[in-house]
Amino acid sequence: MNHKLLSTAGLFLTASLLSQTIMAIGGTGLDADGAEGKGYVGVGAGFIPDYEGSDDYKAVPVIGARYTWASGRFAKLGGAGGVEQAARLSLNLVDQRVTSTWTIGPLLQYRLKRDGSDLDDSRVKKMQDVDAQTEAGAFIGWHKDRVNVEVAFSSDISDKSNGSLGYLSGDYKIPYGAKTTFILGAHLTYASSNFMDEYFGVNKKDAARSGLKRYRADSGLKDTGLKAGMLYSFNPTWSMFASMGYTRMLGDAEDSPLVDDRGDKNQLSGALAAVYMF
Repeated sequence: MNHKLLSTAGLFLTASLLSQTIMAIGGTGLDADGAEGKGYVGVGAGFIPDYEGSDDYKAVPVIGARYTWASGRFAKLGGAGGVEQAARLSLNLVDQRVTSTWTIGPLLQYRLKRDGSDLDDSRVKKMQDVDAQTEAGAFIGWHKDRVNVEVAFSSDISDKSNGSLGYLSGDYKIPYGAKTTFILGAHLTYASSNFMDEYFGVNKKDAARSGLKRYRADSGLKDTGLKAGMLYSFNPTWSMFASMGYTRMLGDAEDSPLVDDRGDKNQLSGALAAVYMF
């Protein structure tokens, strides 16, 4: 694997997010896809758990963007899913003049580092940091009227966790009057054993450092959740986006000491952003 290429990809996504503290989070994700025109850029503020499964929360900047070409092909920057602290850059390769029902293309994800110095929990912060990682994969989406369904896959290509994830998500858009669109969505995430153990496992060293019991997390469903959003257009150029998300940790993620003992299986997230459409 070309590590220089991977580093460049990681730096590209980091630059797109302006810094490692600016994130597009799935649970709070900016979703202005109903907007007319070539695209949008949105910037605002949100809140997410300290880490997946934490019962402590932090405020974060939020950014999202999309650009659509005349063919209907598009590039989109957004969140990965749930309360994952990861950004996703996806590219639709399907000419929408041929079919407006399907979208297919590659994706690139950048998952932020879990840094103990940034955590509030007195025990989890003593565990080894989990390095940032770059992931690559693909997605396929189906669209009909107000309904969107997407299946996506990503896998670590930076030789960190060597884990993989599968995503199933969908949303339903409800126009209300001339200026408002409500968005209702749901998601389900599957994770491989390597990913689960990296983010939810407690090895011998971590147990000694933190006082948590040793735990090995296996593959399975990681989380599921719901979200509700609202896009309000002041005029053709400026809009406001607000959202709330609920994520429920599942399987070995839910049973992890990081969640069961020190955190909460019920996760919340939210965002408020100004959106510029063009």
